[in-house]
Amino acid sequence: MNDLEAIRRLLALYALLLDAKRLPEWGELFTEDAVFLVFGRTLRGRAEIVSAVGSMQPKEALKHAVLQPVIDRVDVDRARAWSDFSVMLAAPDGGVRTTNFATYHDRLRKCDDGRWRIAQRAIVAPGDELPPGVDALPSA
Repeated sequence: MNDLEAIRRLLALYALLLDAKRLPEWGELFTEDAVFLVFGRTLRGRAEIVSAVGSMQPKEALKHAVLQPVIDRVDVDRARAWSDFSVMLAAPDGGVRTTNFATYHDRLRKCDDGRWRIAQRAIVAPGDELPPGVDALPSA
């Protein structure tokens, strides 16, 4: 698998594993020293990310719908990616409601074991200011 496909797979597995509540495997998608900016919080390190995000998961079934990412290669072992997403939650009446929509702003790193992982992820909602140190959307 080439690097671009490996990055796409990483980004797809994020939603699949989180939605399946397979948190230990989901945590492996992050570098040990990853930073995750989510809902006004800054989570540092894989263990804190798994614990904090795991505690945010509702009991109801949910599904992340992630659109095609834009991926920019920075160098041989670093890349940036941006993906729009929405989160849908099963409603008590059997319907579905959208609970969140935003953009993932990612910095990715190819680790010593050859796997691409998320080194930094920021969730930026429409109208929110870009947090310091987070890459702006790419140009056309």
